Amino acid sequence: MRKPLEEYTFAAAYIGSYVNKLMDKQALMRLAQAKDLAAIESILVDFGYGEAKELYDGDIEFFIRREQNRLIRMIFSTVPKKEEMGLFTLPMDYHNVKVCLKSEFLGITPDDNNLVSSGGVSEQKIMAMVKERNYTHMSSYMKEAIEEAVDAFSRSRDPQIIDIILDKACYEEMYEMALNVDVDFIINLVKKQLDLLNLKSFVRLKQMGKTWNVFEKVYLDHGEVPMNLYTQHWEESYSQIAERLKPYKLKEVMEKGAAHVVERNDFSVLEKLCADTLMEYNKTAKYESFGIAPIAAYWLAKEIEIDNLRIILLGKKVGLPAENIIERLREPYV
Repeated sequence: MRKPLEEYTFAAAYIGSYVNKLMDKQALMRLAQAKDLAAIESILVDFGYGEAKELYDGDIEFFIRREQNRLIRMIFSTVPKKEEMGLFTLPMDYHNVKVCLKSEFLGITPDDNNLVSSGGVSEQKIMAMVKERNYTHMSSYMKEAIEEAVDAFSRSRDPQIIDIILDKACYEEMYEMALNVDVDFIINLVKKQLDLLNLKSFVRLKQMGKTWNVFEKVYLDHGEVPMNLYTQHWEESYSQIAERLKPYKLKEVMEKGAAHVVERNDFSVLEKLCADTLMEYNKTAKYESFGIAPIAAYWLAKEIEIDNLRIILLGKKVGLPAENIIERLREPYV
């Protein structure tokens, strides 16, 4: 049932005030061109990140996780109903489930470096629930996916089956949650994500020499692009598939992204184009001042900004030239 916009008046106004602190292209370029960590930290402070002492120890991932956690705490402490934004943390929760299951099958303890701490459920709680098969606080989607994955792995011994089953459950649950939120912007945002995930899966599987029936197994339902657009034209070139994707505004993503993959065996351009396409849709929420849409849009905008920080910091760490870092950056919200 669609929620009254008035419920989000305070949250939308409060979170909207943070939009002015988002980094634009110029700020990101300044970071990429910064001469040292002190200069980077100074720029980060200007945009509300506070001190970043862990960067001096080279612990980039700790910094990234800290900022992701700050973002989620801020959102969840502001919105009137936490569950209505919970769909955005689902991929992180399911990621942790996958890590726990694979670790269990290998007979090892899940590595903290592989777990993410910014999901809707703490990684410690997920570890305990998976280990004890305690489904009390799990959704039916997650419970059934775990049981199916355990059974499938016991028969196939193929760890990839865990990813396939859990990913399908994750995005099926995400789509249902979007329908329950009943806001067009949110529903269409999830559909766009599904289309982009399917497009990336198509390219990856094609590059691996897989057949269309493998794609059928990983294809995620509820996007706008039908599965048979890919499966019935599997042997066509990327440029031909790109033409077929034109009605869905995904021609350029396929055309340019896949070309880069073929020429350099590098998926970075494809990943960037997918992120930019999602951001292009996300920017439509700028014209909405009330309700859940501008809150969700800010969340995604900040997530992509944090991804850009990771790209910049890792690039600086390995000594990439500034121009190489800049060309990998995702489109910002502002």
